[in-house]
Amino acid sequence: MILYFLRHGKAAPARDGNDAARELTSEGEEQLRSAAPLWRRVNLRPDVVLSSPLPRAVRTAELACEAIGVNLRPLIEPSLAPGAGWDQMARALTRHTDARRVLFVGHEPDLSTAVAELSGASSVRLRTGGVACLEFYGVPEPGSGEIAWLLDPDLYTEDGG
Repeated sequence: MILYFLRHGKAAPARDGNDAARELTSEGEEQLRSAAPLWRRVNLRPDVVLSSPLPRAVRTAELACEAIGVNLRPLIEPSLAPGAGWDQMARALTRHTDARRVLFVGHEPDLSTAVAELSGASSVRLRTGGVACLEFYGVPEPGSGEIAWLLDPDLYTEDGG
């Protein structure tokens, strides 16, 4: 099984303290669109896309589906809201038993923590728009995943920025 973890793109600051309503900036959307060629080269091909319900994550999931050219609609997973741990992600995964490649779209530090827990790494950091790929020989369990690749968003443009 392959699990992908995509941190949402650059988002606008919170207005009136409402972090949940933050949306992607135009720069954030452009950054994700520019990732398309690299995502296709590394064969980012999920069978299902599970997204946090927050607008910035949902839009990131939509742009990812467009960018890699898959005919999928992101599925909103309320349990992936900020604060989600691997336990919540694993429960969401059980509702998609036929999927062999699953993309989680969410937030920090949730995604980096899950990648570290699953791979046994002491620390992992996903910047906005960054994506990690973990491979498993069986059911995803803590410590059983191998990091196949990590993509920093600076790689999405030729000038690195």
